[in-house]
Amino acid sequence: MEEDRKALGLRIRAVRRAHRITVRALAETAELSPAFISQIENGKANASFDALRKISAALGLTFAELFDTTQPTTGRALRRDERPLLLTEEGVRSYSITRPPVGEVDVAVSEYEPGAFSGGHDYTHGNSREVVLILRGRFSFELGDETFLLEQGDSLDFRTNITHMITNVGDEVGEALWVVSPPSSPRQE
Repeated sequence: MEEDRKALGLRIRAVRRAHRITVRALAETAELSPAFISQIENGKANASFDALRKISAALGLTFAELFDTTQPTTGRALRRDERPLLLTEEGVRSYSITRPPVGEVDVAVSEYEPGAFSGGHDYTHGNSREVVLILRGRFSFELGDETFLLEQGDSLDFRTNITHMITNVGDEVGEALWVVSPPSSPRQE
């Protein structure tokens, strides 16, 4: 029992740190006290099912993933139709293409209807490195005072603290792959 409690605490701490979340931030999101989170992570407190559900949700895990300590040795497949939907705004759908917890990198793919855009003339988020790769379509990408025309196979890397906006200027649905490291909030591409 004590070994299980310690193992769970170590798992929570590892996931929290991988996501670069402080004890205080986790406690606030999970609506628990920082002292209680610390006691759980140190294996000194038993957490109720309700507290563990709050912690798993705050870490972006399912309840079962909180207890899954197995690490895949050959990779984990995520089928296209199983991708978690991250964001839907007018004409744009963004999906995660990684299973949690990844932690050090945010990877998503976004589909844009003709004329649809994301970001904006005053949009920034954090101070991370972001890379966009155009998978299909034709896009105008405004980055600060510069504008780039990007087509299939083209990529652009930049800091997320620079204003940026991407617009599908093609006649068909376009698709872009986004990689942000470390993840920054709010994720709105």
